[in-house]
Amino acid sequence: MTSTPTTTRIRKLLRNTDGNFAMMASILVPVIFIAGSLVLDTTNALSMKTGLQNAADSAALATTSQLAEGTITEDQAVAYATKFFTGQVSDDAQQFDGFTAVPTVKLTKTGSGAKTAWKVEVVVLASQKTTGLARFIGKDNIDVAVSATSESARDGSNPLSMMLVLDHSGSMSYASGRTKSVTVPKYCGSWWWQYECGTTTEEVDVPKIDVLKEAVANLTAHIQESDPTNEYARMGAVAYNNKTNSSDKLNLSWTKSKVTDFANALIAEGGTNSEAAMKWGFDQITDPGEVTEHFTKNKSKSPKTFIVFMTDGKNETGSDWGDDQADKKTKEHCQSAKDKKVLVFTVAFQAPQRGKNLLKACASGDSYYYDAESADELTKAFKDIGEEAVKQVTRLTN
Repeated sequence: MTSTPTTTRIRKLLRNTDGNFAMMASILVPVIFIAGSLVLDTTNALSMKTGLQNAADSAALATTSQLAEGTITEDQAVAYATKFFTGQVSDDAQQFDGFTAVPTVKLTKTGSGAKTAWKVEVVVLASQKTTGLARFIGKDNIDVAVSATSESARDGSNPLSMMLVLDHSGSMSYASGRTKSVTVPKYCGSWWWQYECGTTTEEVDVPKIDVLKEAVANLTAHIQESDPTNEYARMGAVAYNNKTNSSDKLNLSWTKSKVTDFANALIAEGGTNSEAAMKWGFDQITDPGEVTEHFTKNKSKSPKTFIVFMTDGKNETGSDWGDDQADKKTKEHCQSAKDKKVLVFTVAFQAPQRGKNLLKACASGDSYYYDAESADELTKAFKDIGEEAVKQVTRLTN
């Protein structure tokens, strides 16, 4: 093999016994080890920063979501974010020598009610000790700073149309399990001669129809609050017992209060047959005129569409065959709605199993079916539906 000048010099250096090699090695070896130590510290710093950034992002997002959903209060938010962040970096505290991380949380709130928007900023200053050899050159700690910002905003500008399909059959006059105190006249005297002598209070049952009216009022108020200018959300309603007359139908409109007034006027009476009401509700919510209404107001060509279908009973037409047909046709109308991308929410209010089965089949999925066994569960179901319709959008902004 032919020697080159470079290889010749290397061979001479290796054969040299005058101490040059040993001297160079004594100089270079510490430098190499220190350089390696710095590479390790740099790697640790990058790893720590990545972990801290992920933890800060997660803490900001989680806190914003909890605030938006009302799970925590404004007073609880800073402690929640700090605890969440600390839990996320607990492994790093074990992995890095002398690891410390101090988060600072800042909240900003704008708007009110359903229009409330939250901004959560998490700023973190963290530190870890360097390796021993790096300290040799005067670097004792590696300091890292990260920040994360998350914002939530009510998605009230998304156009939507919602149709309520409400049961007002006779069983809706039954006790809901909730009671209220009322003032009534007080009577004195003997059993054969009594006279009014002031007033007294007594507990009376609240009928299911009144709980439904409360739930509808809360739902419509929630959507109205998210659309104060009446240019994004349209609502309508249809009620049914054993029949559905023209007076049981309220066309979709921009005026949400009409739905509240409609529900408040309902009287619990008659049997139960949901077929015609569901068909009418489906026809209205999927009518091309709905798109025209939205386009005229907000330029949307594809508003979100919802049906909220509730019952406290089961279809009863007077014959088993008729009951089966009513269930079958109702399911067909529900399926037609779902085929046209309508989200179908269903709410069973202390309903028998057959009624629950119908609603489960009609719902757009398990998460869209509510089984309310109490008055409070019914009002909560309608509240949740309102939240879904004007869902909070939570996102990182940095």
